[in-house]
Amino acid sequence: MHRWKAGYVNELYLLLYRKKAGIFGAVSILLPILFAVSLQALEPVLGLLAVGGSFPIQMLGFYTALWIPLFILTLTGDQFPHEVASRTLKLAFLRPHTRFHIFTAKVAAQGTAVAVLLALLFAVTLLCAMFTGTPLGLAEGLSAAKAYAAAFASMLALSAVFVFAAQFFKSASGFVVFGIALYAAAKLAPFFVQSFPAFSPVSYTDWHLLWLNDGVPAGRRITASLFLLSSSLLFFAFGYYKFDRKEV
Repeated sequence: MHRWKAGYVNELYLLLYRKKAGIFGAVSILLPILFAVSLQALEPVLGLLAVGGSFPIQMLGFYTALWIPLFILTLTGDQFPHEVASRTLKLAFLRPHTRFHIFTAKVAAQGTAVAVLLALLFAVTLLCAMFTGTPLGLAEGLSAAKAYAAAFASMLALSAVFVFAAQFFKSASGFVVFGIALYAAAKLAPFFVQSFPAFSPVSYTDWHLLWLNDGVPAGRRITASLFLLSSSLLFFAFGYYKFDRKEV
């Protein structure tokens, strides 16, 4: 356990030292602020409510559909194909760690980064709503927090898909291009195959909306939760299987 913790902390430090992670974090903070300021400035012209109680959820929809998947894709490319190409992964295998420890430490570090990104977004959107004169009440705040927690679960399932796909690549740029194409295809597939969303974790990026609607049956939520959990475990298991047999 001590060795795994050391590997996990090391992966967190590697993420912190990567410029891409810092850029994603900074932009994630700035985007809600710029969006709120822009709407506030346009309110006298367009007569729109600049920022309301739904602002954290509106921003969450954008982030889970585009920004966080791109963040996960970039991190995965750096953690797996890039380390294979730069031969730093080979050095990790020489340490007294099993491949299982290395793989799970990387996955856990990535999950932590996604959680931090969601927490930053939640805090910034709440502050934006507060400073624009529409603070969330206790019930609204708890409902938004529940949605963000649900979004974290769906992003973990998406992370599992990308981690599995990354094991087939030795180039970070090649993986990122493939990942973008895969994600776009999975998003477009429901327009052509109606049953596709029932078998695709990518179709659950807006899963947090189920937890905001009290009219959704509990059985549907449980079924979706079990699907996301099983998808995460399945793709992580497949990803580890390929990782364990990887030649570097």
